[in-house]
Amino acid sequence: MRQYFNSLEISNYDELLYDMGIKEKEHEIYFLEKIKTNKFLPYYEKYFSWGNNQSFNNIDLDKKYPFENSNHYCKK
Repeated sequence: MRQYFNSLEISNYDELLYDMGIKEKEHEIYFLEKIKTNKFLPYYEKYFSWGNNQSFNNIDLDKKYPFENSNHYCKK
């Protein structure tokens, strides 16, 4: 979302959107852990572009960069 806002020359919310991206990644990891052995996971990945091998959110929770150095996250 941050890159979309920035493409419209809106940057007032960058830090907030980065924090939201971190929270989103935490939720993604939590829910993937809950369904990791589900036989339908490959279908989820294919049809919803969500799963172990697909995510638009590439934030690395082990290396949370400071907001000022986070521009490389979530770019297409």
